[in-house]
Amino acid sequence: MENAPDAVEIVRWMRKPGDKPIIKFVTFSILAVILWLILMIFMPALRNAVPASIFIAVFAAILTIPTVVAQRNLVRGLAKRINDTLTELTGSPDDKISTKQLRKLIKSGEQLPLLINGVPGLRLHVKRVASAKEDGSEKLLAVITVAPVSSGTASFDRLLEAALYG
Repeated sequence: MENAPDAVEIVRWMRKPGDKPIIKFVTFSILAVILWLILMIFMPALRNAVPASIFIAVFAAILTIPTVVAQRNLVRGLAKRINDTLTELTGSPDDKISTKQLRKLIKSGEQLPLLINGVPGLRLHVKRVASAKEDGSEKLLAVITVAPVSSGTASFDRLLEAALYG
């Protein structure tokens, strides 16, 4: 995360989002084509293009559904954890992030500025990061940092104390 050198990281979450549904769908479509070729020998009705394409699409879609559900649950769970932390830090239950906003932050890489009792200083940054391991898997990294306000370090010390200890 690109944070200011004087910013302090308060919370960090890192989770692996799992496989991409498009890749799973293509993989299962290839498997469905192989299965269709085998079934075509025993079931003459599958020798037509329309039933074959319906079989391939439905087979791949049914096997891809768990991946889509897992990714939705991951984003919902991350949004819930972020919202719980934001409620603790800001003291306001109105400061919540929706799953739609979270997905937008992941795609854009932007930082979301947040207020503590009307004072700016918190920033939420969520992005995908590549793993340093050989498998090259991605992870979602969500970080909430507190940065000094322009009015000086005394204000920053009070802001940090408020953020950490309520």
